[in-house]
Amino acid sequence: MKNITNLFFLVPCIIALGIGLTACGRSAEVAFHHNGELTEQVKAIFKELGVTVTSLAQANEFAQKNLLRTGERWDKQEDNQLHTTMKEKQTALIDDLRALGMVDEIKPTKKEYTYALLMGATTARVKQRLVYLASLIGAGYHFEYIVLLGGERQLREVEKEGLPETITTEAQMMAYLCAQDEQCKDKQSLLVNAPMIQKPDGTVTRPTTDTTLQYFAEIAPHDGSCLVISNNPYAVRQAKVTQRILDQSRFPTESAGQALNINEVGIIMAMDEFARTIYEENLRFAENK
Repeated sequence: MKNITNLFFLVPCIIALGIGLTACGRSAEVAFHHNGELTEQVKAIFKELGVTVTSLAQANEFAQKNLLRTGERWDKQEDNQLHTTMKEKQTALIDDLRALGMVDEIKPTKKEYTYALLMGATTARVKQRLVYLASLIGAGYHFEYIVLLGGERQLREVEKEGLPETITTEAQMMAYLCAQDEQCKDKQSLLVNAPMIQKPDGTVTRPTTDTTLQYFAEIAPHDGSCLVISNNPYAVRQAKVTQRILDQSRFPTESAGQALNINEVGIIMAMDEFARTIYEENLRFAENK
């Protein structure tokens, strides 16, 4: 693998595995609020938690204080009373999240896109998203470029299993997994290798979705439509973030992804993602005032 430390490179890459799509279709984007006032679908989630909120600002304040995980997604979370409530109300909460588009599979609305945006993640999650992308290509969807939105995050030891010893970062892993597919040969792939972020105190943290997308916007060969390849419960927020970061007159964006597997993700992490989606909605609302 050459020039892996460069911001990007082009490699031939097409994925065409015949994996069947689920029966669930894509619905129109669901509103979380109207001019800062929560929709009934969002209020229902807080009601299950025993909390009364009416505005987006109130919802965001509670969500950021009480629903976010500590550390990284893979870190073990300490149980508390709210976690117990979530587990007890899991069925109802999943129904409420479904009403917001965060549970069922989301399918593309058209057959052709300029860019398939594959979000960086753990090795297992990237494999899952590559399989889904393959299923779309196998079903006749066309993409001019597959964009691997990776970065310099160091892989955990568990993520390195089955990979060559030379693969140590998220970006390297994503490029390797794409290039190893025997059918990954006819489609151009664009690798974004976003650098680590240095904080004012001298510590460094991994690239964010925002910074990685900003790098993509700088290096994109030309304007064009984008399909974010994700999976629920993450697909809704990742589409919203991408729409905020990328100029929608240049890169009109939507998302697609597999349905939520609650046994894999867990209700605590699903609600963490809900909190992050509320944060994104509040951020976009503030910027558009």
